[in-house]
Amino acid sequence: MSDAEIEHLPLRERAKRKKAKSIREAAEALFSEKPFAEVTTKELAERAGVGEATLFRYMANKTELLLLVYSDKMDEAFGAVESQDAQVAATEKKDASSYLQRVYSVYEARCRFYLEDPENSALYLREGFRTDSALGLRAVEQGDRCIRLVESILQEGQDAGYILQSIDSELVAQNCHGIYMHEIDRAPVRGYTPESIWERVKARLEVQLEPLTLPGT
Repeated sequence: MSDAEIEHLPLRERAKRKKAKSIREAAEALFSEKPFAEVTTKELAERAGVGEATLFRYMANKTELLLLVYSDKMDEAFGAVESQDAQVAATEKKDASSYLQRVYSVYEARCRFYLEDPENSALYLREGFRTDSALGLRAVEQGDRCIRLVESILQEGQDAGYILQSIDSELVAQNCHGIYMHEIDRAPVRGYTPESIWERVKARLEVQLEPLTLPGT
């Protein structure tokens, strides 16, 4: 809700929305300045201009604030991915490689988003496996949204006669997303640098996708 819209609310609701907005903005700023583990709820409350008790009335814990911040950022970023893909689908020539390139572009964009803040982005993705949080479930839905986009691209390629009809496009799309998630999750264990994320993801996507195109297309 914009500041102008907030100003038209009843006084009590207006104050509530302003505090929530301040808390969210404080969380976004602090999470971008230092690792999640180093941010304290006291700092969050001070940056937002509220007491710690007030902070906990708006959000159960620090992790919930991270989920809120990154859910909003992910929605915005993936909305741009969907818009870009729609534009490419409407304007570029169609052949086998064009459909695969659209899939690669989806995950290249997601890797760029991850690189903006690797540590907190990885934590956000892991928290998406929680089932006890509405915000965690929102992260799951965002992953499903990405899978649906890739599935639709593959189905378009099948309908156009460039991608094998025998494949299950939904399962392939799930595998593509699993590759992306796995490469983020295993990077710290294997000692990979965040900057290598797209190189690693693309190499595995190519192995998954390149054999699916029809010869001569």
